Amino acid sequence: MAVITINSQNLYGWQGNSSNVALQIKCDATFTANSGNIVMATSDNPASLGSFYQLYTCTVSGTTLTIPAVTLDSTSDSSNNPSATYSAHLYDQSTNQTIQAYGTSFGVNPDTTPTTWANIFSAE
Repeated sequence: MAVITINSQNLYGWQGNSSNVALQIKCDATFTANSGNIVMATSDNPASLGSFYQLYTCTVSGTTLTIPAVTLDSTSDSSNNPSATYSAHLYDQSTNQTIQAYGTSFGVNPDTTPTTWANIFSAE
């Protein structure tokens, strides 16, 4: 299987000023996934060059921020760049600003679906 699902995750103690939060997934390098999908690297200069990334809208209820389930192509079985990694950031859609990184950069093993963010980050 070349596409994995990371289960939804509740983050408790949310103190942000915005309820318009998303999880932004970026990729450090272009790769061809086992599924045949081409995953493009995320540009460092999206304002002038455009950018490739995935955005998952989160929900905020009181002090709980919920990240929805995320589906990503696996990286480790790529035919041309198995060392490609993703990064995840909490992102304020109202201001178009990154709030903070969510975890560390991570690769995705095709044998881990469905999985949790804890398992993704502990595999690194």
